[in-house]
Amino acid sequence: MLIVFTLSCQKSQDRYTVPLTEMTDAQYPDNPNLESRHGQAQQKLFKNVTITNRGNDLFDFDLCAHQDSLCHVSLPNVPVLEMMPTAPKWIKTDDYLTYIGLINQEWNRQQVQFKPSMFKVSGKTDLQITRVDLARNCLNAYLWEILMYAKDRDGKDKLYWQCWFNFPKELYADLFEKRNQLHYETYRKPLENWIDPASKPIDLSKLRQVKAESEATFEAQNNEMYPLKSERERKRKNIVCPKTVAKINDLLADSTTFATFSIPGYYNTKDPRKTELSRLGMLQKVNKRQIINALNKSSMELELIFLSNKDQKTITKLVVGGLDMDLIPTLAVADANDGWQTSMGISNHSFYETFDFQQAHLTRDNGFYAFLLDDKNNWLDSHKVGIDGPLLHFDAQDPAKLHFWILAFERHAFVGHYVIKISGQ
Repeated sequence: MLIVFTLSCQKSQDRYTVPLTEMTDAQYPDNPNLESRHGQAQQKLFKNVTITNRGNDLFDFDLCAHQDSLCHVSLPNVPVLEMMPTAPKWIKTDDYLTYIGLINQEWNRQQVQFKPSMFKVSGKTDLQITRVDLARNCLNAYLWEILMYAKDRDGKDKLYWQCWFNFPKELYADLFEKRNQLHYETYRKPLENWIDPASKPIDLSKLRQVKAESEATFEAQNNEMYPLKSERERKRKNIVCPKTVAKINDLLADSTTFATFSIPGYYNTKDPRKTELSRLGMLQKVNKRQIINALNKSSMELELIFLSNKDQKTITKLVVGGLDMDLIPTLAVADANDGWQTSMGISNHSFYETFDFQQAHLTRDNGFYAFLLDDKNNWLDSHKVGIDGPLLHFDAQDPAKLHFWILAFERHAFVGHYVIKISGQ
């Protein structure tokens, strides 16, 4: 008997069956993967996902196909707690930091890649499924995605199928409280629907102790174009304004708009996202600080101080600290898209990471933080300004130089490139 579930979710003890949303090309014309996806990519494949609690905070995700004759995919024993918005223990004495930390984690993407040994494929399939990804996307709580990749004729793994689903609300609330030891109801409204946080001072002393400080020399590279590879190549079409981008400086204006990211999680050029990128118009100074981070480890903090190219008086600071320099690769500029990247916030996971990397770099062991601040150190909404976070790599010719790239909203482009001398790190 074929049972079709029409409710948002159906609970049976520790099991939830949730319907999936799939989109055709006509429904999703701004899909950045249209030109790069698998040659046999499917738009209609699975109808629902069953999420089963296996105990010990592990959950199975089982995909059920529209037709019984098609394949079944099971992603077992996923430690979902590591994908929940998390306030690390060292910020919980500060209500504002806790709030900003949780909000930033929910409203930034976390996509985890699982290799073939971590999932099971049964039933009929003519393709070799090489990767299954689970994503908590950068919108309201409960909006998640599953992506499936297969090997194409050129031997490359390419996107084969994608869906969107609503993570069960009851389960989300339970996991949030277990993860944070905080009442979910306190944070539910801003997690479910974006509410502009109040702009208050960020107490950086909760995140680090400064041991030494100096001014770093830097070179701005914004008069050059960034490498159009990988994600930047796919998403170039989602730069709504300006129509032509020849250099990074072309984007550093409030007139710049990008495709917004709409519910349940797709790009939409018909609803352009405004920015305040004039704030990052001119980099005036870089401060380098040797710090002890919240995990009592030696680390580095960089403070980039910008002057608006619109009014020549508005100050904006980009503070990035708690850096684990061992994670930052050495690359040529042409390969910048392979740099270490992460979102704005506190102890965030990266936008994209393998399951193995995620488990080796847990939130509780992550002393990283990144904020946009005004001249009085009040928090600024990075999404409103138009950035997602930093991407870093060391210079291939001179390891004393760090390339500091700024990712635009939804990583559609780079909106900053600075080469900072950090010898003696």
